[in-house]
Amino acid sequence: MKRLLSLTSLLTVLMTVLLFSATALGQQARVETQLDRTELVRGETVTLTVRVHGQQGGVQIDLEPLRDSFEVVSTRSASHLRSVNNRIESWTDYRLVLFPRHLGEQEIPSIAVAGEQTPSYTITVTEPTGTGPGNGQDVFMETVLSKDSIYVQEQLLYTIRLYYTIAGIRNPNFTEVAPEGAVVQTLGPPHQYERLIDGTRYGVYEINYVIFPQRSGELEIPDIVFRGELTDGSSNFVFRNPNMRPITAFADGYTVEVKERPAGFPENTWLPAQNIQITENWSRDITTLQPGDSVRRTITVVASGLDGAALPPLSQNEIEGMNVYPEPADIERTVIDGNVVGTRVESYELVATEAGSVVIPEINLPWWDTDEDEQREAVIPSSFIRIAPVGGVTEEAVEAGQEGSDLTLASLDSLQDELISEVQTPAWILNLMALLIIVVLGMMWWLWRRQQQRNEQTEAPVIHKTEAYASDIEDGQEKQAFTELGNRLKNADAQQIRLQLIAWGRQYFMDAGLYNLDDLAARLDSADIREAFTQLQASLYSGNSGKDAYTSEQRQQLQDLLTRYRDQHAQQRRAERQAAPYALPPLYRN
Repeated sequence: MKRLLSLTSLLTVLMTVLLFSATALGQQARVETQLDRTELVRGETVTLTVRVHGQQGGVQIDLEPLRDSFEVVSTRSASHLRSVNNRIESWTDYRLVLFPRHLGEQEIPSIAVAGEQTPSYTITVTEPTGTGPGNGQDVFMETVLSKDSIYVQEQLLYTIRLYYTIAGIRNPNFTEVAPEGAVVQTLGPPHQYERLIDGTRYGVYEINYVIFPQRSGELEIPDIVFRGELTDGSSNFVFRNPNMRPITAFADGYTVEVKERPAGFPENTWLPAQNIQITENWSRDITTLQPGDSVRRTITVVASGLDGAALPPLSQNEIEGMNVYPEPADIERTVIDGNVVGTRVESYELVATEAGSVVIPEINLPWWDTDEDEQREAVIPSSFIRIAPVGGVTEEAVEAGQEGSDLTLASLDSLQDELISEVQTPAWILNLMALLIIVVLGMMWWLWRRQQQRNEQTEAPVIHKTEAYASDIEDGQEKQAFTELGNRLKNADAQQIRLQLIAWGRQYFMDAGLYNLDDLAARLDSADIREAFTQLQASLYSGNSGKDAYTSEQRQQLQDLLTRYRDQHAQQRRAERQAAPYALPPLYRN
């Protein structure tokens, strides 16, 4: 009996399939279309549903006519099969989500589907009455521009903020920011945070760009469109939620006036910036050089609002009386308080070739102050170096000789006074006495200098110290490193404080790749601490490398800021651990 029922069921299925196949073969494909709406606000999408009867997949749809005035956001299909009064019906729905590119009346043109032409539709796209909080929008977007008129190659800051109050957004996508005739760079990774507006808590997704226009005229920044999929938060990582729907947000573009370089500015360079500073540093005392001695000169240019790659070379490759050996320039770009800060460091090894006076030429770097709209100059004045002859007499030698033998000098002075007191003393005798004094003093200085070198080699052996930040990263070392930093802030110079700051930062963030204060400031993300770091670095280039270059008030301020930062973040981590089971899901899920 069971076998008979199974055979009967199988025959029923086969008959149904055969009946469906015969019906499908005999039924000619029929196309229907439906538009969900004809009036929409700019930034919204419209859905065109194309239903093809009598076919299950394999339908060719020509979408090219749509692409002139619309952007095809997504295409989905769903096949259906039903039996009504022993009659089999089948059809396939194609859902085309379209984004209109322009305002006003737009025509959705006819397209070819399964050998038939669909009817055309006319829609009306209007400007939104308002965007922002209080307009009942799940998602809205705003853009912020730092200026509406800039100079060519000047920094232009551009910010995009996406506000949302919904449970989650998947597959986010922004239109590309790529205006013609400009260089565009992102300022770090996107930021996510929350903002309370009129009693409503919004999640914010922020992207920051810097734009450097390369030619004058009008700079067209395009409209920004955000596209994503709205979910109620119940979908998982494996299966897509069938109720998920596309969602868009729109922000108008900008037209920025780009001005030419002022006519009176020198033609060999153009540097529009908020501030440019230039400093130099010598590796040794340049007042004691002799032929054959070398000295290292380092010139640092720091520009706020300008990329380091835009800073020109300083052309200090030829100095009369010295051989110049330049090294490759070190070019960097950092972001401080939302502004681009470019740095160019040039180093030269200078070797004295002959005795005499050497003139180090002036460095004059003209730049345009974009804040005050006027020309300024960053200058290193010219300087003079006296190259003493080998074994020659210097002021130091005279002083050393006077300290070494008062008796000899007294005898020579007495003899000189005696000769000079005689009216009949010939001039050649006076010249001979002066030469004798110079030779004696030179020999005494040479003997004194040689004795000093021997004492230094005997009493002060070279000790190779390991830099503090070169220590290994280990658990439990952060507290010890912070204690050592506190000790250094009391009595150490600025360079030692800088090294210990890096050592503590490596232990605090457990990052062996942290090697400079700029990286540490970016990790700490505090404007007050960044300003304290800037003061510390300024003291390194102030010309005074001793303890007094970094004041006690600045040391105490840095100690207080770091202590407060550690305490606050320790409390925050404890609160996060307690609130972890109740945390909301992130905006973007992996």
